[in-house]
Amino acid sequence: MYSFIGFKTQEQLVGSKTNINVTLAESTAELDEVVVVAFGQQNKRKLIQSVSVVDEEALRDIPANSPQELIQGQAAGVQVVQSSGVLGAAPTIKIRGVASVSSGARPLFVVDGVPLNDTDLTSNQGANQGLNPLANINPNDIASISVLKDASATAVYGSRGSNGVVLITTKTGKKGQDTRVTLNMNTAFSESTDTFDMMTADEFRQYAVDAGYFAGVTSPDDLPQGDFDWVDGVTRTGISKNIDASVSGGSEKTSFFISTNFKNEEGFIIGNGLKRTAGRININHEANDWLDVGANIGVSLNEFDRVGAENSTFAPLTSAYLIRPWVEPRDENGQFVNTGFIANTIAIESLDINKSDQSRLTGNFFATAGITDYLSFTSKFGVDRVLIEEQQRSFDINTPGGSASNSYAQDNRVLLTNSLNFDKTFNDVHSVGAVVGISYEENKIRTSTVAGTGFVSDASINVVSAAEKTTTTSGATENRLVGYFGRVNYAYDNKYVVEGSLRRDGSSRFGANEQFGTFYAVAGGWNISEEAFLEDVDWLNNLKLRASYGTTGNDRIGNFSSLALYQGGVIGQYNGSAGLAPDSPGNPDLRWEESKSYDLGFATSLFNNRISLTVDYYNKVTSDLILNVPLSVAAFPGQNSRPENIGEIENTGFDISLTTDNVRNDNFTWTTSINVGINENKVNSLPGAAVDDQGREFVAGSASQRAIVGESVNTFYLIRYVGVNPQTGDAEWLDRDGNVTTTPTASDRVVVGDANPDFVGGITNTFRYKNFDLNLLANFSVGNDIYIDGLRFTDNAASGSFNNRRALLDVWQQPGDNAYVPAFDSPTFSTFDQRSTLQLRDGSYFRMKNVTLGYSIPETFMEKIGLVKSVRLYATATNLFTIKADNLEGIDPEVTDTSSALGQGETFFTPPQSKSFLFGATLTF
Repeated sequence: MYSFIGFKTQEQLVGSKTNINVTLAESTAELDEVVVVAFGQQNKRKLIQSVSVVDEEALRDIPANSPQELIQGQAAGVQVVQSSGVLGAAPTIKIRGVASVSSGARPLFVVDGVPLNDTDLTSNQGANQGLNPLANINPNDIASISVLKDASATAVYGSRGSNGVVLITTKTGKKGQDTRVTLNMNTAFSESTDTFDMMTADEFRQYAVDAGYFAGVTSPDDLPQGDFDWVDGVTRTGISKNIDASVSGGSEKTSFFISTNFKNEEGFIIGNGLKRTAGRININHEANDWLDVGANIGVSLNEFDRVGAENSTFAPLTSAYLIRPWVEPRDENGQFVNTGFIANTIAIESLDINKSDQSRLTGNFFATAGITDYLSFTSKFGVDRVLIEEQQRSFDINTPGGSASNSYAQDNRVLLTNSLNFDKTFNDVHSVGAVVGISYEENKIRTSTVAGTGFVSDASINVVSAAEKTTTTSGATENRLVGYFGRVNYAYDNKYVVEGSLRRDGSSRFGANEQFGTFYAVAGGWNISEEAFLEDVDWLNNLKLRASYGTTGNDRIGNFSSLALYQGGVIGQYNGSAGLAPDSPGNPDLRWEESKSYDLGFATSLFNNRISLTVDYYNKVTSDLILNVPLSVAAFPGQNSRPENIGEIENTGFDISLTTDNVRNDNFTWTTSINVGINENKVNSLPGAAVDDQGREFVAGSASQRAIVGESVNTFYLIRYVGVNPQTGDAEWLDRDGNVTTTPTASDRVVVGDANPDFVGGITNTFRYKNFDLNLLANFSVGNDIYIDGLRFTDNAASGSFNNRRALLDVWQQPGDNAYVPAFDSPTFSTFDQRSTLQLRDGSYFRMKNVTLGYSIPETFMEKIGLVKSVRLYATATNLFTIKADNLEGIDPEVTDTSSALGQGETFFTPPQSKSFLFGATLTF
């Protein structure tokens, strides 16, 4: 008997034959591809949820330090922004737009059934760059990623499903498979994709004289004569070395997958590094005819060398851009010098200690009892344990007297899930699948920090040696969640499918009067291609219509928002004695933000499955936004607001996925996949605590961005900059009424754009010619704006406190000049860098994200060697090129300095993505 997924089974008599050739015919009726969904799997032909799947083949050649990076450009309706080129920086991810203003907008990540805590628990001591809590997951252990997008897919996650759910499934072995050993080794070299073009020391000296920066200075010779390229000094060629080894296979009753990973990477910014050691054991054992037991366990240790966040003068690029180029990092004796307010980051990264060690254990133990051939009971115990230890020590040359800090964080999450699963087909046409269950989760977080200053010697590195303890803090927080869930799926003759989901959650995060909530979804699908009237349409392989409606929630508000809190310590002292002081009034009626959404879509395959198209339309309205609302009477002095459920956001859009099998023959294949996510985001209502000049309610996210009723959540609200008048040499702006002015005020701010793109997506092309393979992945974003706050400093043309971009050399000299900078003697010379659309840029881009060329050594040659079964050599270029706006010189279009909903698309000097070239080999034994 010969069979393969998607083909008709054939039988042939073997007899005495030694060579048998069998050609299998395609069969869509027997296509039983399954898709990982919430609490199980579903046959793809019966799937009526909106789910995007990134499979192992699509993941294979993407160099990544975290699972979020693997999704970028590969799932329709999913926007992933690499927030920084710094190693360990967390990408931001949005599924079908932004559904919150103040609560978290990140999706829920689930690994092998265990929901993860994706909150960055690192301390902010020293204004460090934040770290990605999911960087502990080895991307090479991932078999597939399912992105759940509509309510029918996420409702069974209840109060955590509103932002979407990302299901990560790790690799497993197969029962009866020979043991396979796989070794993957690669080395990569990286460099910055783009940096600002700053003035040289000679240019800055002359510019300072011409601009009159320093009173009484009339010649460049009167200024310091040092000369140093700080951007070059804080960057380097990064290098990464990675080794993955795995063993997989199985016996008649047992399957296993065991892996280990070691990665050592130096980033292109000095002082930034990552070492990761990881291991995984996945095992499944058939104990007897009715009981399966197993475990999926992953452990990792990440050791980060950290750098300052790029909005502080301790950050490498910020200091390199702003420090005057005549300042040198070392004196004439080669010793590091203290450079004052703008720190000597070369000395910092060379001398100081700034480390964060993060260990993580994530896994589950499970047992499945087969009650009948169609009914089973599964019990899972999951754990997600994170330990973080941070050490910082700044020595005397950088911080007079020296400073040090030690921080610890521990996050323990346990999960218990019990479920009944039913799967049976009656009379060959009535297919029923169901799951009902209960889950309990408990999460406890403990933190502590101690910091001090004043050290006798740089030889003392521990904070205990500090003369003065400046910080001693500790904290503890916990939350619990209990959920009752169920899902029923019915299909008639593979033609008509209906599904219903229900979950009731109880959460300790919400008010005493609103701790329980119910969430549900209903969905229906019609496989039109299974109808008799289409059976003679040979070019149509599949056509399915689907629709869904449901409710989900968002519980990302912290653990104590609903409670009346008191604070001790210095604030709580009374007459020098210990005490407590009111901190927040609380709200016993606080509940989760709730999203109501519907989804309409279709999926089709044409011409012998050479063309596959999926289109979804969605509308999601999120109400009961959690926002601070003023109290008519202050609860107590200084506390005049409390969190309440008020406000509404709406997201509408389309998700489109197209895959074409362009060429298919014995020697050459070419496939193309395109995905596009179109989203429109609008604020429908807000509490009215703040009203702009036009009477619209708003919530400010930053000095440049706010959520405004009738506009996007991430609306830029700025003065409109016109440019330098060619005749007068004055910088000009528009007032609120659109009239030209040279003296704008804050009241002239208007809506000028938003950070949300009109559409995002990706394009993948895969070519195979004999033993060669070529994969090209590009991603794009169109219609979004980005605000570069750092330009207010590099383009500061009046103070001389900072170095300037070379663009400022374009100064107006005479009537008719089309210049960037107003005339030196213009009153606007000292004001043209004020916050306005001058710092706003079109953030649209097209980026060639990954290009991989591989060659598999012929099997006939490998058979002669004997030991090695297969060898694949490959080379990958990452961020090979980016097409972007001309005025984005030195600026990476993928920017954001915050993970919160408000403030997206803003940056100070975010380090750009790195361009890297990787060379590797995969060996199978």
